[in-house]
Amino acid sequence: MEMTNAQRLILSNQYKMMTMLDPDNADRYRRLQTVIERGFGLQMRELDRDFGELPEETCRTVINIMEMHHAMQVSWTNLKDTQGLDRRRLEFLGFDAATESRYLSYVRFMVNTEGRYTDFDSGTHGFNSQTKMWEKYQRMLTIWLACPRQYHLSAVEIAQIINA
Repeated sequence: MEMTNAQRLILSNQYKMMTMLDPDNADRYRRLQTVIERGFGLQMRELDRDFGELPEETCRTVINIMEMHHAMQVSWTNLKDTQGLDRRRLEFLGFDAATESRYLSYVRFMVNTEGRYTDFDSGTHGFNSQTKMWEKYQRMLTIWLACPRQYHLSAVEIAQIINA
């Protein structure tokens, strides 16, 4: 992360204030303050994770993934014959915290801060699927978007989506 000396001074002062405002995390803030003041490049890369960026297109894709799961759940509820579909397979699992943390962070923001998709069960994992999901969701989205009635899916369409 590239910063001017003025930006580093401002951020250092912010961390100094945070040590006073949040004593439970004071050690973390003092460490970050030292990193910023001394300009330790390797450790400053940690801030890239805290101040990452998720482009608008990616945000829209994550929302579409969540919307697809919502549509499958609504459609499943409205089916008279579920043809043996297990409702648990329709649940939104989230993203892998280790490799897809930016997407996971956005999902948590959408649910916990924005109050959307509150019917999704985050369970004890907090939408951490613990396995890479992005590519799977992309295949599922392709099939869902091709369906003529995306919120009135048949059992066959739901099965095609979850088996993508």
